[in-house]
Amino acid sequence: MNKERNALDEAYFDSSNMYVFLYKYKVHLVILILLSAIVSVIISLNILEKYKSVAVIYPSNTRSVAKALISSRFGGKADIMEFGEEEKSEQLLEILNSDKVKSRVINKFDLLSHYDINPEETETPNHDLYELFDENISFKQNKNMAVEVIVLDHSPDTAALIAKSILKILDDVVNDIQKERAIQGFEVVKKTYQGLSDDIQLMEDSLAYIMSKGVLDIKSQSEVYGNAYAQAVAENNTSAVNALEEKLAVLSKYGAQHMSLLERLENERLRLSELKGKFDEAKVDAESRIQNYFVVTSPFPAEKKSYPIRWLIVTLSVVGTVLTGIISIFFYEQAQKLKSHL
Repeated sequence: MNKERNALDEAYFDSSNMYVFLYKYKVHLVILILLSAIVSVIISLNILEKYKSVAVIYPSNTRSVAKALISSRFGGKADIMEFGEEEKSEQLLEILNSDKVKSRVINKFDLLSHYDINPEETETPNHDLYELFDENISFKQNKNMAVEVIVLDHSPDTAALIAKSILKILDDVVNDIQKERAIQGFEVVKKTYQGLSDDIQLMEDSLAYIMSKGVLDIKSQSEVYGNAYAQAVAENNTSAVNALEEKLAVLSKYGAQHMSLLERLENERLRLSELKGKFDEAKVDAESRIQNYFVVTSPFPAEKKSYPIRWLIVTLSVVGTVLTGIISIFFYEQAQKLKSHL
């Protein structure tokens, strides 16, 4: 009878029956839950809080101030109010993740000191710095193709200030990149424009010299002088003939050059007029700037912390500890059974 009861008890408390198993070790599990909860609460309370500040921007579709505002050579002006497409957002992300932006943010806020990195205590201070930078400052494209700048910091005001400064630094870097190229383009156009202006001035000086010789209008002057010469010859007016011969000689000497200069001047002045438009555009692009994005959400100091989420830490810790405890007890029981059968 006792053997049958023991057999029933063993079957009842077999670990394959989860409910029986949990009941059998309820005290152990309760102790594990309490201990893990207490430890995780203490640990979570010692984790420094972090506050999140987020800025959301859309790229603009305008890269040239001149083309957007003053140019009429591109089938209509570009709309400076138009949002950029996905490609523009990806370009902004590339620039945000560049060393140019990161180094300016690091220097402006002295992040090496702010993140408590002592170069004398680590062999890789820069590596550690950039790891913490990427951990606390991130950039991403959301589902609406906008760019998000996300900053975590122990101070809500500092988080907002860093996020706001990143937007300013981003605009500065983009403008610096564009301005460097715009200045190069302006210098090329300026040199060409100045060279053409000098050439036109030389032609105008040459034309003025020829006109000072009395060559003003080849066609009309040739007709007038020719008729007068014929009349003077008919009247046997020697002095008039000699005077007219001198004038006709001047026309013959400078006439072709006069006509060539007039034709060249007309063409070159037309070129100069077109080049003046390019010159003005290049100058505007080299000297002006326009914000390269639209701010949809401005960063502001958070009122609630974003990290750590203490209830989640405690919950995961308790669940993990209990599962580990159950598995450990289960394998302990199986080991004991194997040992008893040996």
